Amino acid sequence: MKRTWTLRRQLNVMLALIVIFQSLALVLALWVSQVYYLLDAEAVRLLNNTTENRAQTFDSTVGQLIGSMVAENENMDEKLVSLAKKNGKATESLYLDNDLYNQTASVASDTLVSILKQNHVTGAFFILNGSNANKENSQAHSAIYIRNSTPNTQDSTNFIMEIGPTAIAKEYQIATSIGWNLDLQENNDNDYFDFYEKPIWAASQYKGSEMERYGYWSKPKDVLNDNQKVVCYTLPVLDENGQGYGVIGIEIDLSYFSQYYLPDSDLLYDNSFYVIAGMSDNTLDLDWFIPSGVLAKADLQNNDQLQLKALKNEAIFETSLDKLGTMYASVRKLKVYSDNSPFIDRNWSLACFVPRDVLRENSASVREKLNYSIVATTFIAFTAVLVLVYFFTRKISRLSKYVRNLSPYDEIHFKPTGMREIDDLTTALQLLNLSLMNVSKTTSKILELSLLPIGGYEVFDDSKYVILTDFLYWLLHIDPGTQISKEDWSEYYNKLTLHRMEDHPDIYEYYDEYTEKQLWLRILEAKQPSGLVGVVLDVTNEIKENRRLANELDFDALTHLSSNLALKREVKRKLKEKPDEIGAMVFIDLDNLKYINDNFGHDVGDRLIIRASEIFRYFEKYQGIISRISGDEFAIYLHGYQDQDELRKIINELYKYSETFSINTPDGENVRIRFSAGVAWYPQDADNVTDLLKLSDFAMYEAKHKEKGCLFEFNRDYYLQMSYLLENREAINRLLDEQLIRFAFQPIVDLKTGEFIAYEALMRPLLDNFKNPKEILAVAAAQSKLAQLERMIILMAFQTIDEQANEIGDRTIFINSIPSQILNDEDHLMLERRYGKIFKNIVLEVTEEENINMANLSNKVNLFKKHGARIAVDDFGSGYSNEVRILSLLPDIIKIDIEMIQGIHSNSDKQNLVANLIDFCHKKGVKVVAEGIEESSDLETVIQMGVDYAQGFYIGRPLFEFSKTNSSLKKQILDLQKKCNNKMKLIKKI
Repeated sequence: MKRTWTLRRQLNVMLALIVIFQSLALVLALWVSQVYYLLDAEAVRLLNNTTENRAQTFDSTVGQLIGSMVAENENMDEKLVSLAKKNGKATESLYLDNDLYNQTASVASDTLVSILKQNHVTGAFFILNGSNANKENSQAHSAIYIRNSTPNTQDSTNFIMEIGPTAIAKEYQIATSIGWNLDLQENNDNDYFDFYEKPIWAASQYKGSEMERYGYWSKPKDVLNDNQKVVCYTLPVLDENGQGYGVIGIEIDLSYFSQYYLPDSDLLYDNSFYVIAGMSDNTLDLDWFIPSGVLAKADLQNNDQLQLKALKNEAIFETSLDKLGTMYASVRKLKVYSDNSPFIDRNWSLACFVPRDVLRENSASVREKLNYSIVATTFIAFTAVLVLVYFFTRKISRLSKYVRNLSPYDEIHFKPTGMREIDDLTTALQLLNLSLMNVSKTTSKILELSLLPIGGYEVFDDSKYVILTDFLYWLLHIDPGTQISKEDWSEYYNKLTLHRMEDHPDIYEYYDEYTEKQLWLRILEAKQPSGLVGVVLDVTNEIKENRRLANELDFDALTHLSSNLALKREVKRKLKEKPDEIGAMVFIDLDNLKYINDNFGHDVGDRLIIRASEIFRYFEKYQGIISRISGDEFAIYLHGYQDQDELRKIINELYKYSETFSINTPDGENVRIRFSAGVAWYPQDADNVTDLLKLSDFAMYEAKHKEKGCLFEFNRDYYLQMSYLLENREAINRLLDEQLIRFAFQPIVDLKTGEFIAYEALMRPLLDNFKNPKEILAVAAAQSKLAQLERMIILMAFQTIDEQANEIGDRTIFINSIPSQILNDEDHLMLERRYGKIFKNIVLEVTEEENINMANLSNKVNLFKKHGARIAVDDFGSGYSNEVRILSLLPDIIKIDIEMIQGIHSNSDKQNLVANLIDFCHKKGVKVVAEGIEESSDLETVIQMGVDYAQGFYIGRPLFEFSKTNSSLKKQILDLQKKCNNKMKLIKKI
């Protein structure tokens, strides 16, 4: 029953849905206006602006530093070149002369001190291409390396000399460090000395360029092996020819780099930081990086690759850090190299990292407040709906309660509610109640007068008693009108429904102890809003009738043996109960029933069937299931044996037992009952009843066709070979009924002219059941359908030739015929009337067969010749034909079998036989066709032997259209004919 809702609930739901729709509309408006997205987008914009501003500031500061370095370098370089000229030395050998080296160091020191005072760097250095103190050490370089511990001031008191002559330290009053040294030593690390090697290399590769192009920024490294990592920027010191003989550079240690060049004071978000590192393919290379503070150092790992995922439509990246979780990153390329620098691929990138939650904190806060507001508003609206609906529906609820408390027999009297529509409805219900009470009384009376064995009951949820109709009072032998409580009814009901039928879930077997009768009751129930209503119908007569009909379905009316349906059901049951034991299905066909029916009538035939059934009851003592399948076919199934030989012995006794059974015919003849049988074994041959019947039927078929009156066991090898004869019984009927064949046409060539003068119409099946025409003929023969097949082939061939007459022209069509079959007079008359004009284009092929009825064949030949058709003997030489057959049929054409033709060019015996046949035929005016020409050597041989026509794959394959004469084949044939004629002329001359 469909679920119903109270008015109060419906109003609550309806108004609640309105509130929900309003809330959803607000949410949708927020979504359409993209408020949340715009808040997030603004946060991203601020992040990108911050990163962009920091990148621009960095580029400007570094640009000024590089410009200052270039100016100082050029000034120093000019002085050193002048110094070298003055002393008559080359600039690359300044370090070799002690006095000259001291002057060089003094010039360089002036430049370094100037650099340290004018720029925000933690150190400056000058390195030559060799060592003054260790001239023999190729890895030692004379250098001046000065560090400034307070780079924000111009005070030189905090300068420290790490490398250089002590004279310079004294001159500038600079203290030397603990690790002071005269030279800077190279080491085996490939990248260690790149700040010296790279600028000199660039100068050598790009001579004549501006100095900025040669500048090189190193990765953070420990240059002086004092555990202090610095970033270096170096420029080459060049001679007049542009050859580098040293470098000048600055260092910035990482802490000062972060403080001055990468301050995080402009970051707008907590837990955010800057990082400078190399970047390619959205990946930060953390093999080296410059952090902006402690947070970056703690959360980024050296020698790692940090993959950045570009966010769609947000112009930022997303990544994940172990400690801070998901991070957003804004990345900008820095311009530490000029655009034409050879080190442009080593350019730096600035990345600003912000935790995702922090970046979206403002939008999340707004989102949360909006959501809380929507939920609170919705809750208040729901509360208001519930209160208003309650007061509105209170009177209607009271009215409903009054109706529920009414009994089925009470008259209705409603109190006014003050609502016009409701009061109109209650008035109408009062009138309807009176009408229904009258109708109920009338219906009960009609059921009582109809004498139908049907009764009803109704159980109310809110009543102690059950209402019954008179039939149930009678069925349960209770006085009419007695009040039945729910408890008493439960006992009666359980008694009625104690025995449910397995195959009918709503029918119950009920034994009436009072009348001592077996009854069957159909009980149907339905749920009602007020309780339960049910119907009890006495279906005893219906069940008895169904069982009688079922018995008729399970047993054959004539023999009282099991039906085919019952056999299958019982065999399935036995196989299920004892699947591991041996069984046998015996399929039997009466051999002489057709003879009895045709000669003495079906009454005598029925006597034969009944008498045969008595024979087969022989198996009843072995618990066999004996069934009449149809007509003259029977099946017996035996099961439950451990030894196949034991069961075989029982089955073989059947024929001995049947020897004494016979019937007397009306003419006084005593006719023995003969039958053929086939056996299929379970589980050896099949494991289900359907296959057992099919395979035993096939074994019977084998017995029927090999040795009638015998029993054959199923032979799988023979079945695989011949099963299509049985399996295609329906297929051959369909092929004949629906004419499911078509014709392929194989050309026949005239060996004198090389032209296609005829085609053989070859039947092709349109059903997948048949692979070739031989299978069609075999199945048709097995099913006695050759006459129908012959008729279909001839009529369809004539129809096809008539439809293609324009294309065929004056060429001839060879039609294969079944020699043992002949068309009736009506079919011949139809052919003459409809297709009389095309008989002249027809050659009827007669296939050779053993034991052919020559009278029928002669009639067929004469009828076709009478109308202008010609006759051809097909497959001549295959075994049955000889010259006598030619004399008896007087054919117009013979077709020499393929076995005689193939390989004839190399077989003298075949040549002799064919030559004699050709000579004989030509003397009788009979044309000769060589079949099976598949190679040119055989074609040449038959032309030399004087064969008239040729056919085979070499000439042309069968097609569903008429192939045209092959020009190359024609030329070959004419050339062979010419060759043959020339040879004959030569022989005659000799």
